[in-house]
Amino acid sequence: MEVAARSGFEGVGVAEAVSFRLLGPVEVVDDGAELDLGTKKQRAVLAVLLLNANRVVTTERLIDQLWGERPPETARSALQVYVAGLRKALGRNAGCLRTSASGYVVDVPAGSLDVQRFSALYDEAVNVEDDRRRVALLREALALWRDRPLADLASEPFAARAASALEEQRLEALELRIDADLRLGRHAALVPELESLVAEHPYREALRGQLMLALYRAGRQFDALRVYQSGRRVLADELGLRPSSALRELEAAILRQDDALALGQAVVETDEPPRSAARSRRLAWLVGLAALGLAALAWVVAGRDDPSAIVVQPGSVAAIDARSKAVVAAIPVGARPGAISAGEDAIWVSNLEDRTLTRLDPATRRITRTIPLAATATGIEVGLGAVWAAHGRTGQLSRIDPAFDRVTETVDLTGRAVYAPTGSVAVGNGSVWVIFGNSRLVRVKPGDLGASESAFTAAGASDVAFDSGSIWVAGGADSSVLRFSPRTFQQGPLRTISVGTAPSSLVARGGVLWAAITGDDVVARIDADSGAVRTIPVGDGPEALAVGADAVWVANRLDGTISRIDPDTADVETISVGNAPAGIAVADGIVWVTVQEP
Repeated sequence: MEVAARSGFEGVGVAEAVSFRLLGPVEVVDDGAELDLGTKKQRAVLAVLLLNANRVVTTERLIDQLWGERPPETARSALQVYVAGLRKALGRNAGCLRTSASGYVVDVPAGSLDVQRFSALYDEAVNVEDDRRRVALLREALALWRDRPLADLASEPFAARAASALEEQRLEALELRIDADLRLGRHAALVPELESLVAEHPYREALRGQLMLALYRAGRQFDALRVYQSGRRVLADELGLRPSSALRELEAAILRQDDALALGQAVVETDEPPRSAARSRRLAWLVGLAALGLAALAWVVAGRDDPSAIVVQPGSVAAIDARSKAVVAAIPVGARPGAISAGEDAIWVSNLEDRTLTRLDPATRRITRTIPLAATATGIEVGLGAVWAAHGRTGQLSRIDPAFDRVTETVDLTGRAVYAPTGSVAVGNGSVWVIFGNSRLVRVKPGDLGASESAFTAAGASDVAFDSGSIWVAGGADSSVLRFSPRTFQQGPLRTISVGTAPSSLVARGGVLWAAITGDDVVARIDADSGAVRTIPVGDGPEALAVGADAVWVANRLDGTISRIDPDTADVETISVGNAPAGIAVADGIVWVTVQEP
């Protein structure tokens, strides 16, 4: 689809009829004619600049992206030759490629780059409630894809990671479009498309759930169950995993022919108003996009006069008064809330199934904004004037501007991780520190998001924290906590402290580390100087930690409780929230806990 630049775009020397394309082979089309961009390396330079359109890319980063860890001695001069060649190839559009003090930038008018156009259409689709309009927007967005992104640059060092991240966005848009089509009653027509998609992406449970639902609604109950069994075998045989709770519940619902699977009153051809967003979400849990019954109240009060009688339902955030240790409120937020963080006068919650970030006002305890993300946020941290979201499965980091409640940038850091999709983020020493389960610790500069990394962390690393001038990483396979220096982190850890069993969460404060050991049902207290470890029994399945309000707070996933540890005496108190607490944060005397299904 050709998109003309806005006539109001000023002074970059770009013709209105030009379009830049990355969703397929790299192309520049000017007034209907494809330009000859020259050599493969020359096209690669343009691709890197377009992936960072309207932002300066430093010379050092370009060299790293183009040649990897061992660039030739002539890299800098070769880069200058490629830039000169590109300017010549761009012809009358050469003014868009500018040199800055530190590198280069391509100025791209709004609507002329297919990646940006795709993102704009996706964001618009996420925020509309009319399913017909949503489908139309997403079909328009998906039509921009000509082939695998950067298809002609597959062998370039940067291309695989960038293409994988873009492909993930395409699949998310596809799943969102199919979900809307299902609500419009197009289940029979969707079956062939979904069968092809599931064959191509056998580990993607959202697509498999959508196929099961489409088959069931098309009167093919046996085939729907066969699709589930096939997915169960694939996950078990190839990954050693079992299907998610959402997929298992869908199978059970099909077996009992649950009324919740019915389409309701929506039909394909009708002029009636679309169903409410709440009704749509209520049905969408079956394909991993929301929780069944989310439209219902998020909490039930057994005794209105006793705040501790609140039972927190899945898909909610519980607010616990740190002094009285009573649950004082529960707020429904989204599908499977996970990581949570406090800062910038807000509480920030990652909703794992629908890939959104919810902003809560801690004073009113109401949602003020739901922000679409590029991928699922497995870790959140607030600092340096932004909210930072780590995407463990895609190896990306997003920066969210709290002033405007929008994602300003998402950068690729370590590439896609299938077997260890963990990712966490911390802020300290003027940098953002991100850990990924594929053995990568990455330092990101908050200004230009330039990154450098260390590969000397443990496989399956689960969390990162910053305290007293050191970075601390919760190791995975080696059951340890690793200490890194901000200056020499690329050379490996300064110290390794064994904690016996793999820690799942880590917080650091005042020279003391606290590590949740899920498998042993304990929290380890670690002296940062001596390395001495003391274990404190807590609830069943401790998964997340937070420090604040004169205590250490532990979310015990398996028994539905929160443990309060006195940091001086190690005494433990227990607070029940019901269901499965997953993430925890403390701010202004309130403990905020995300709650999922057991």
